[in-house]
Amino acid sequence: MTAIGVLVDGLRADPLLEPRKTREYLDMMASETSRLRRLIDSFLTFAQLDRGRQQFTLAPVQPSWLVETAVDAIRDRLPADYQLDLDMAPGLPMVIADADALNTALVNLLENAMKYTTDDKRITVRASVDGGEFVRFDVTDNGIGIPAGEQRRIFRRFYRVDQWLSRETAGVGLGLSIVELVMRAHGGSVAVRSTPGAGSTFTLRVPCVRHGQTA
Repeated sequence: MTAIGVLVDGLRADPLLEPRKTREYLDMMASETSRLRRLIDSFLTFAQLDRGRQQFTLAPVQPSWLVETAVDAIRDRLPADYQLDLDMAPGLPMVIADADALNTALVNLLENAMKYTTDDKRITVRASVDGGEFVRFDVTDNGIGIPAGEQRRIFRRFYRVDQWLSRETAGVGLGLSIVELVMRAHGGSVAVRSTPGAGSTFTLRVPCVRHGQTA
């Protein structure tokens, strides 16, 4: 809100409203408004999940559709120098999921990877069968990584790993808490493997449709 206010005041103080400057300020305000909207959505989603008020509709969903939809949701915010790769195993079974909720979990992992990957940015999303009863979704980045002592804490509400870097990035530390709550409601799990300075891999395990099963 402060950033938007400064930009508005800058335009109001300009008696000529030079077109190039006006367009630049409007673009920045649009970006800040989108960021604020995502923060509000995170608060509302977390509040519903945390109080058990979120209603889940579980049905068979194609893993490839979930991945492609999540990637499409963040594609317009990917910087030009990002490398984003998809690795989908052939013949994946459908998962039993609330498509919107699981999409939210994947989007949160992708946004997390974007925030904490600084130089030579690379993200890989993989989907594969895990043990015959689950499909696993791996989101791997080459970012700052997470110290071993903090890997259990990152799923706490409002917790952010690198406080210095967090000041340079958007968010309030609810994304991973939302992911954990969504996975718990699906009878699945979320886990992380990470090395400081060498990136992280977040893994979602989602129950798949077994032969003769209906949602």
